[in-house]
Amino acid sequence: MTGASPAARVPTVLPHIVSRILPPYPNLDTDTRARVQANVIQYVAEQIDAMPTFLRLPYKLALLAFQWLPLLLALRPFTTCPAPKQLAYLGWWSDGPVPPTRDFVKVIRSCALLAYFDHPLVMQELEAERMIQPRSKQSNDSLTS
Repeated sequence: MTGASPAARVPTVLPHIVSRILPPYPNLDTDTRARVQANVIQYVAEQIDAMPTFLRLPYKLALLAFQWLPLLLALRPFTTCPAPKQLAYLGWWSDGPVPPTRDFVKVIRSCALLAYFDHPLVMQELEAERMIQPRSKQSNDSLTS
């Protein structure tokens, strides 16, 4: 099959959603975080693209709704809102009273966190941080068990 990559077929709002979902931990340098984030966005886009048509089309419509509904309150689309407003809006969709909005965010969050914590660069950093932890804490934990 030819055509644009899955990431190119997903509305531009997806990278903004993923960037708000990904945790700041572990502490990655700017270039590494950008590479990891790009890989995570690609993975999430592929997962959306792999949905059966009866789910994929409504999901892509939900992405468009997510992007443009802030026009009603903030007078701007999601991607141009300041970070605090983006986080608040994402939180409303994630924790609000409407089950389909919660499910919409849950799919992106689940895919994004899976790809993030499974990314080799993130796993490498987590392992490095684990190795740096003081041995005495690890020893004390084993003595109290």
